[in-house]
Amino acid sequence: MILLDALLARLNALAARLAAPERGLLPGVRPGSPATALLVAAGSMLLFGLGGWLWWWTSGLGDIATVFAKTVLFGAFASFGLWLGWLIIVYAILERLTGRTVRVELLLREAGYATAPLGLGVLMVLPGLAFGIGLFAIGVWVLAMQTAVERATGERGSVVMMANAAGFALWALVLTLLSTGSHPLAPGPFVAESVWEAVVRLAPGAVR
Repeated sequence: MILLDALLARLNALAARLAAPERGLLPGVRPGSPATALLVAAGSMLLFGLGGWLWWWTSGLGDIATVFAKTVLFGAFASFGLWLGWLIIVYAILERLTGRTVRVELLLREAGYATAPLGLGVLMVLPGLAFGIGLFAIGVWVLAMQTAVERATGERGSVVMMANAAGFALWALVLTLLSTGSHPLAPGPFVAESVWEAVVRLAPGAVR
């Protein structure tokens, strides 16, 4: 557990260094500010969506322009919005159960940088490893989010785990519902869900 905490701390520190150079990513955006962290989160989700689209493209599934617009552009937008919903759930649960005042700007900053591992999803372009890489990126992200919430709130233990799990459930379940056989609107490995649903729909007797 100590080794895992140290690894996640190093991931967060590396993400902060990469995403926040001395003068910031954009003019007027201070390194280490919540705005910079939100840019890191948005960029990571775009890379996550791009990885799913690259998998689609290299698999020869066709209609790549439409799928790009759906899974990369809309998918990243939906993912980002649901992630903000995740943070709202964390905020509400922790304030209700612990009575502690959660600093929104600190939560946004820590959680934004913790989203950097999701960018590993761009490696879904690697043949034969795509789905596993996507799941790995999500798994590391969830662990990093757990550490980020703990650092932002000063809370530890089951209450943080419950709040983080509830927020992740919102993110994952809604993205699953968005990815249908005819409309792959979710990023990363959720694209595979749409393919699976399309196969089942076309050949209902082929899969038991």
